[in-house]
Amino acid sequence: MLDEDILVVKDLKKYYPIRGGLLLRIVGYVKAVDGVSFNVKYRETFGIVGESGCGKTTLARTILRLIEPTGGEIYFEGENILSYKGEKLKDFRRKAQIVFQNPYMALHPRKIVRDIVSEPLKIHTDLSKEDIYDRVLEMLEKVGLSEEHMFRYPHEFSGGQRQRIVIARALILNPKLLVLDEPTAALDVSVQAKILNLLKSLQKEFKTTYLLISHNLSIIDYMCDRIAVMYLGKFFEIASKRDLFKRQLHPYTKALISAIPLPEPDSGRRERRIILRGEVPSPINPPSGCYFSTRCPYAQPLCREEEPRLEEVDEGHFVACHYWRELEDLG
Repeated sequence: MLDEDILVVKDLKKYYPIRGGLLLRIVGYVKAVDGVSFNVKYRETFGIVGESGCGKTTLARTILRLIEPTGGEIYFEGENILSYKGEKLKDFRRKAQIVFQNPYMALHPRKIVRDIVSEPLKIHTDLSKEDIYDRVLEMLEKVGLSEEHMFRYPHEFSGGQRQRIVIARALILNPKLLVLDEPTAALDVSVQAKILNLLKSLQKEFKTTYLLISHNLSIIDYMCDRIAVMYLGKFFEIASKRDLFKRQLHPYTKALISAIPLPEPDSGRRERRIILRGEVPSPINPPSGCYFSTRCPYAQPLCREEEPRLEEVDEGHFVACHYWRELEDLG
């Protein structure tokens, strides 16, 4: 079962219409997610990394049907969830939860922690008040909080404590899939490691599959089994963590890896830093051909004319680049 896919995404698109003129006709689209395909296996941590604004959060919310896709297919445990309605959609929500990026905004300011964490149980189960209380207390203790915290309001907690509450709420139904959208981005560096270690221990205990969204490659390296590199709504490379950090086949991935700070910058371990020219193009009017061609130091005329397909070039290693073989020879 561990080799099977819990989540399969095929050619997923999310376009936001742009309206203009007196009649507010559609004059264009923001292509936030533009034809993404990948799979996630049971109990693994699949990471999606990319610059801010590349579509990571939109992709995560579309997968959970918090926003509806423009096109494509999403299969969860072998069933296309885009056909779900009513009770089937409600059951899917029980099995797939999300931890949002900002714990300050994710908690209702006028509810105490007991009511916040127990809300999923009230919606999805028929447990008695006593059983719900016991379950909430048990979950809070698992994330490092205690019974006294149940009767406080969110503003009485630190950022790290609030994120623990968010995690407790997300895991209280024991979901099979947990989406982590930049789970430590709003936290102090000193707190980030504690939250990541907590997530790792909870994953082992609950046997949960993680889909981790981040722009921080150090966090991706620490948490993930496989990684997808996203740019301007598309995936440019997918590989296991070991393969990606050892052998980057796409120039954008090479640039991202070269930017990771080293604890000993004078140790001589790093190859030259790759500085990308220009700015990220607008998703309203992306470049023709390869979306990365306007910033790629190795771009050729073909790159501006024809979009490369994401293809498997080695076992489990996918890349979307016309010249990945030549770039690999360059080192």
